[in-house]
Amino acid sequence: MKKLIITICILAFAVTAGLAQNKITNVRGFWVIEHNVNLPRVQTIKFYNDNNKLIYEETVYSKLNIKKQKTRLALDQILDRLNERTAYVESKNLVTLSLNLRN
Repeated sequence: MKKLIITICILAFAVTAGLAQNKITNVRGFWVIEHNVNLPRVQTIKFYNDNNKLIYEETVYSKLNIKKQKTRLALDQILDRLNERTAYVESKNLVTLSLNLRN
């Protein structure tokens, strides 16, 4: 009886862990932050669509910490707004305004 209970617990754990890994996200496109080692305060954020086509690019003159949830969420929201548009957006400082950065 003890073996049966242990086997059921192990199977339940394996099924639960397998389901957690199959989380499907509905991400359209991606963003990349590029920086130079010699100029750490100058960063370029590039937004791409699903076809790896550049849809927006902005240079920011302050250091972005992408480890912060707030920064990643703001960049994801900008990406969602840019995906709703069809043409390339001219520089309107979307990142600077969204993150309240000083220029």
